[in-house]
Order: sequence, then structure tokens, then C-alpha cells
Amino acid sequence: MRKRVPLPIGWVGLLLFLIASVSFRVPGMLNVRVEPAESYTLDSTRLDVKTVAVNLNVPWDMVWGPDNWIWFTEQDGKVRRLNPETGQIIDLLQIGDYYRKRLGLASMVLHPDWKKTPQVFINYTHIQKDSVIVSKLVRYTYNGKILTHPTLLYQIPGYLGHNGSRLVISKDRKLLWATGDLKQHETILEPNATNGKVLRLNLDGTIPADNPFPGSPVWSMGFRVPQGLAYTDNGNLFIAEHGDATDDEVNRVVKGASYGWPHIAGFSDLPGEERYAAEHPSVFPVKAWTPTIAPAGMDYYNGNIPEWKNALLLTTLKDQSLRVLRLDARRETIIDEQIHFSKQFGRLRDVCVSPSGAVYISTSNRDWNPPANFPLPTDDRIIRISRAGVIPKAARVANVQKNTGPQSAALLYASYCASCHKPDGRGVPGSFPSLLTSARLKGDKKALIAFVLQGSQSASGEGMPAFSFMTDAQLAEVVSYARVNLAKEASAVSVEEIKQVRIDKK
Repeated sequence: MRKRVPLPIGWVGLLLFLIASVSFRVPGMLNVRVEPAESYTLDSTRLDVKTVAVNLNVPWDMVWGPDNWIWFTEQDGKVRRLNPETGQIIDLLQIGDYYRKRLGLASMVLHPDWKKTPQVFINYTHIQKDSVIVSKLVRYTYNGKILTHPTLLYQIPGYLGHNGSRLVISKDRKLLWATGDLKQHETILEPNATNGKVLRLNLDGTIPADNPFPGSPVWSMGFRVPQGLAYTDNGNLFIAEHGDATDDEVNRVVKGASYGWPHIAGFSDLPGEERYAAEHPSVFPVKAWTPTIAPAGMDYYNGNIPEWKNALLLTTLKDQSLRVLRLDARRETIIDEQIHFSKQFGRLRDVCVSPSGAVYISTSNRDWNPPANFPLPTDDRIIRISRAGVIPKAARVANVQKNTGPQSAALLYASYCASCHKPDGRGVPGSFPSLLTSARLKGDKKALIAFVLQGSQSASGEGMPAFSFMTDAQLAEVVSYARVNLAKEASAVSVEEIKQVRIDKK
């Protein structure tokens, strides 16, 4: 059983609490804030959970630096260093030509031979004079104080969304770069295009001679929106990606392999997917989620928290949780999943593991799509999770999974619709339409059902995925919920009406 329990506070504890909760500034130090730790229990381990940085602007990527500080990026073009013990933050870089409309500065990785080569590799979006969006890979040099001497290593097409991305460096000193599909389905499985791929480059930006497609940076293909990329201690590479309406995935990345998107989502369990897989060799995920959870940053953990050893730690945006995905002994498959901190901190964008075994997670509540009840006044934050002690055997409680039964209409809406259209149906201006004023939702039921079944793509590229994978009963429940409760249209949609539209479409 996992529960969040405040630490007991007596008179002395109260005084310490008041002192520790005060924000303060010291010359040369930025954004310093010390907050009290809270207790969180696993099966046999007690954890301390403590906010170590506040008032950030969507920290996207965190890496443990050679100085034992956390180096992190923010979407508004900043690269900064955080002292995780004191909360001191030092600015390293402000990028001037980043483009932020849901995007901006994203990934960062440090050169593995830091003492000899103090270089930082950064990926961000940029809009050119012709209004074309590109995604840049730029190398900077650290001079002991700031990042200087930007050198453009590689540039690929970008988009308003679906850009990815994450960067990692392999043991053989190659740069791996996970890119989004840009909603351009026709080129995702083309080895000469860079969208929906894992790219592999030399550290100088050139293409390695042993890449699977000569002259191409492509290492593997067939991904949608990857935001997690991590190596295990034995060199296996895993990628985490958003699905569409279904099948968020974690995959093990293999040289030259295809993962099937947009023809396959998840385990190829639909007739069209099975036909495609029979003709086109495709790799299936080691884990998939429907309803979707929106996986984000990921790191490998083998530290001093026993329940989390040999696991991929995965942050999620839509589900607002930290997933612990335990691996088998060969680090090839996922054998167990634990869910922690659900809805406690809001959207979680990245995770970073320190050499001591502490885990750091960053929130993403000031981005373009904040969840209900967020952002908090202190958002965005970086939060430390560390081992605090062992729970005595007599006090341990078994973790029992409960069967929640069939999904209600409200739960179906929350699982499949609320992340875009919001729990109250008001949507996100400029991105996702309001359901409260939707003429389609209030209009002809046959046209509405056909639209929901087949989905659409708008001129801006947003659109809506097809929901034909849902059962007739599920579709009737969720469409009726939106139609009656949000659009205030009196007539619901029946299972028979769903069935008839399916027949007509055939």
C-alpha cells in the first residue's frame, strides 16, 4: 500500500516548518526556497518527498551534471544549474532564436568526456523568416560560468506540435535523438525523412558509417511523439511515446527496426494492423496503455530504493503520475508496473536519477495545456524523492489491486476526451474546440457518430483521432455524456445508432 502521510509536527517541528518554508534570496543565488519534506511509503521503504526548486517555466529536461548539480532546460529558452541541496539556481544560457508556441527549448545532454570536452548538446524549435518551423541540434561549450560558442550540428523539419524530443549519448559516443512524427504520416516510415524516428549522429553532427541506411541519420522508425529515451546499465535503449487515441507505448529500440506507426498502434490486434504486420516486419511494444497516459521523460533506475531497482522510471502528462516499470534480468521486457503520486503534482515532464539513488521529477503545469487545479502558485517545480528508511515488517501492508469494474460515462470522458477538451468541456483556445458550443456535437446524430468513428485532421494539423476501436456501448456512453452534459442537447446516442452507422460505413 502506498500513502502520503505528513510528518508529525510538534512545537519544535512547527517552528522548523515555518522557518524552512520561507523563500529567501542571497546575493549570487536565484530562486532559493527550502521546503519541508513529506513522507511517502512503499511496501517496505519510507521515502522523503521534497520540493527543491519553484517558480520555473516548464522544465523540460534534467541531467545530473559533473558538478553534482542538476542541469535543466526550460521551454522559454533557458539552460540553468540547480544545487539540489540548497536550491541555488545559476543561469547558463538564454537562447534568443527559440520558437515557443507549445514548443520551445526541449532536450539537452552533456558530453560524456566532460573534463576534456565540456560541451552541451541542445535541441529546440526555431521559426525561420519564411515562417517554416525547424528543429535545431546545437552544441555549446561551457567556459566554467556560462554556455558559449553555439555550433549548429544538424537541423530537421519541425512543426506546431508532435516534435518529440529527447537526446541521449551511447557508450560508443553516438548521439541518439528521438523525433516526433510532425503529423506527416506519409514519411514516418521513409528512411530518408527524419520525422517519427530515432536518429543517430556522431558528436560532430556527421552521420556514422555503420547506420542501417547509408547516408541517413535514421537508426529506427515508426514512432509518434517520443518524449522519453533512456539507456539501461547494460546498454539497452528504450523509448516512450504518446499513442494516438490508444496505445501509448514503451519500446526497446533496435537498429534498423520499424515500429509500425501510423499503420500499427500497440500490439497489432486490429484486422488492418494484422494485415500490415504480416507484410511488413514490425517490432511490437514492451508495454502499451489504453486509455492513454501521455508518457514523457524516462530514466533507468538501479539505486537504493529496493522496490524500484532495475526499473524504467517514466513521468506522464495526462495521467500525472510516476510509473515504475520493472525490467527482467536481461533488461529487455517489462515485468511489473507501479503507479505513484497520481494527480498529486500535476503534469510530470521529466525524471532524473542522482548517483546516490535520489530521484528528481519536474512538473509541467505552466505549459500550453495545464490540468484542472493547476498551476499552483509555486509551479513549475523540481521535486526530490529519496530513501528515508525501512518500514518494520510488522507495520507493512500488502498492496492489493482492486477491480474497479466497468467504466462509467464520466470516466470514459475523463480517459479519452478531457485532456484535450478539458473536464468542463471548454477546450483549449487555438488548439482544441469547446464542446459547450460545438454545432457538430449538438447536430445530426448520424453525422456526429461518423465523425467520432473516423476522426479528422484540421488544417492546423490538430484534428481528432478515430475512436472506432471503442465498443458500441462505450461510444454510446461517452458521446451521450458529452452531448447531454456538456453541449446540453436533450437526446442521447444509443448503441443501436452506433451499430447502424458502423454498418453504413462498411
